[in-house]
Amino acid sequence: MGQRTNLLLSMENKAGARLNKVYHLQWGYGKVMPVMLLNILSGQHIGIGKEKQDFFTSVIPKTDDLFELQRDYSCFDFTRLEDCQKVLHHCDNNNGALVLCIKERGDIYRLQDVKYGFLLGPEDLPHDETPFSRWVTLEEYLTRQPRYEEIDIFFARIFNKMMQFFNAKSISNAL
Repeated sequence: MGQRTNLLLSMENKAGARLNKVYHLQWGYGKVMPVMLLNILSGQHIGIGKEKQDFFTSVIPKTDDLFELQRDYSCFDFTRLEDCQKVLHHCDNNNGALVLCIKERGDIYRLQDVKYGFLLGPEDLPHDETPFSRWVTLEEYLTRQPRYEEIDIFFARIFNKMMQFFNAKSISNAL
């Protein structure tokens, strides 16, 4: 029931240790996932809580709406579409996913490497297209989501400018 989405989050600290987590978000369609991405990157950029927390703890979104899926995702590379498809095959998802990969840098106030991508679920694609089969732009992600008959161009421009500010690369363009 509802618009079910997922956040696939890969974090790598400056020592090279990687932690992958997958979250379920019941009503994460539309602008919810892009705004969550902006919140995560904004918190990382200004170093919220980094003096008191390790990198992994500081990246994880603080919201009651996300439910962590308790499985071992360590063997997956979330920048690879095939790996994301394998993970999402086991998730309750009909409206897509946000994939976020963050590598820590020595300077606590800047992120070294940020890659993100959007994937569309079965409800938001033509019937002849396989869910999660390709990376999509923010604009396509928003226009295919429920209740979005036209894209909010102003939001898309701001989002894309913020991604430039954070030096975040779209996974489809980063590889």
